[in-house]
Amino acid sequence: MSDAASVAETVLDILSGVLDETPDDLRARPVLASYEWDSISSLDALSQLESKLDVTLDLRAFHAARTVDDIVALVKPAPVQAEVV
Repeated sequence: MSDAASVAETVLDILSGVLDETPDDLRARPVLASYEWDSISSLDALSQLESKLDVTLDLRAFHAARTVDDIVALVKPAPVQAEVV
């Protein structure tokens, strides 16, 4: 499993725990507003994501995220680019 796939699975696991939904439900309906996504669940997810993935997320960007994929994009590792000399 690639790092990006591992991050996506971790995000799904955290969000499914916070929202009390299965990862399959989140894949089928990825829009967070269709669940109990409020300020409390959002901060809970943010805290868990930062802790588990050892990242610091921009709060405005996190609150602007509307779907599971939006959150995955915020935390997934950026591709390594070779430096051209």
